[in-house]
Amino acid sequence: MKKIVIIGDSIAAGLYEGQPSPILDNFIINELTGMGFPGYEMVNLGKRAEGTTEVLARIADAVSEEPDFVVINAGINDALNQKGIEAFADNLSEMIEKFAAKKVILMGLGIVDQKKHPEADSEVIQTYNEQAKKIAVSAGINFIDMYHHEMVYPVPLEFISEDGLHPSKFGYHLYGGLIARDIKNKLIG
Repeated sequence: MKKIVIIGDSIAAGLYEGQPSPILDNFIINELTGMGFPGYEMVNLGKRAEGTTEVLARIADAVSEEPDFVVINAGINDALNQKGIEAFADNLSEMIEKFAAKKVILMGLGIVDQKKHPEADSEVIQTYNEQAKKIAVSAGINFIDMYHHEMVYPVPLEFISEDGLHPSKFGYHLYGGLIARDIKNKLIG
């Protein structure tokens, strides 16, 4: 069976209504199947409250799965806590280097409801996103700019759950659809 590993923070874990869930995994599998690419197994290595340093410490778990594709979704906690953009960049680069470029999709940071999370400075999030995009381009991997995809929508906060940080069901559907699209594009060349 073909395998997709998603590793990262609570968004990667599919945190929905306060609990980790298979919501993101299910959307990815359903979208791929609908596009004519069935038969994928998802391995979810998302964990709550982790930044890139913690995710990097667990990257060997993703490598040991020998995935056909790996999705890295980490960094919003770095940006919210302003842990340092250089460490963020170094951590992402080191994670990406563990896999062949053709297997990797790097997720950009999404929007945060600033009324519920005043520490969420959109300029800081965008700075981290731009750094992640530069790393992805330099490494020759796919980058999904979630902030952009959410902000072009007329009501971007519809993608965010009541907690103001994690995706809503609609938001996870967007994540899953974009990830499936990138995997499909990798498969058809």
